[in-house]
Amino acid sequence: MDNYLLAVIKATTDYIEENLLKELSLDDISENVNVSKFHLLRIWKGATGTGLMEYVRRRRIACSLKDLISEYNSIEFISSKYTFGCDHTYSRLFKEEFGATPSKWRRNPTPLSILDRFNADFMNKAGEGLMFFRSVTVLPAFKIAGHEFIIDIEDNRLNQTATRYGIDFFYNHRLLIANPVKRDIYIGLTTIPKEQATFTYYQPSLMVDQNSILPPGMKVQHIKTHKYGVFKYMGPHCPEELSSLSLRDIWKYILGTWAPTVKFDLEELFHFEYVDYSRCNKHYCECELYYPISCL
Repeated sequence: MDNYLLAVIKATTDYIEENLLKELSLDDISENVNVSKFHLLRIWKGATGTGLMEYVRRRRIACSLKDLISEYNSIEFISSKYTFGCDHTYSRLFKEEFGATPSKWRRNPTPLSILDRFNADFMNKAGEGLMFFRSVTVLPAFKIAGHEFIIDIEDNRLNQTATRYGIDFFYNHRLLIANPVKRDIYIGLTTIPKEQATFTYYQPSLMVDQNSILPPGMKVQHIKTHKYGVFKYMGPHCPEELSSLSLRDIWKYILGTWAPTVKFDLEELFHFEYVDYSRCNKHYCECELYYPISCL
């Protein structure tokens, strides 16, 4: 069976590209790919980082450059061809995208960074879900609070122990933290004591600051500023079904393909999962994996 999320993304991309010169609405696109518009918006934003109709607009602007290069095509003709309505709207959106009006760029063409057609082929299947490298990101120092557990690696593989601790924390202990930084963002911190250890430390947590009030027994961890490789997982299931099995393929890629190409400069070995529950529902989950490269 084809991967559901990948099929939706590819069908959406194909339909948009085939109809860039026609009037397009969110309802048109969602009906064509047979997905509710709210679910489609969530999936598209998760995969591309761009709003769906913003993508349509920016693709039209990018494609219009080939017409703009021709001195025979008027600005009015181009704006009509790409359904911008009028030359004023086209010029305004063009300037927002590239910092110059179409007329000025036509007189003096300069290199432009454009939004090209989204290519879902760089996304890898991970069970029912999809995974991909999102970015290299510098994340400022922050604090988290939660309960830390010793996780036997083999036991976790068989029984998904860390997942059970994470679910218990999110639905019970999380609610006992007053004034967290963001109540709906779950951070699962894994600390590795040494390379050959048979266990790790796992801490289901929320971000906290000086205004947060913690119940007794919770551990506060200070995470220094680091540069991270950030990887993303998207799955057609609720966040509670995230587990080492769900993420097995992405960790295999990180450790087997990505990590050997990176020069690490770390004081300690750790990584963490970042799940924003406000982006998820019972049929959809996003999880970002932060893998530190160096301490800044």
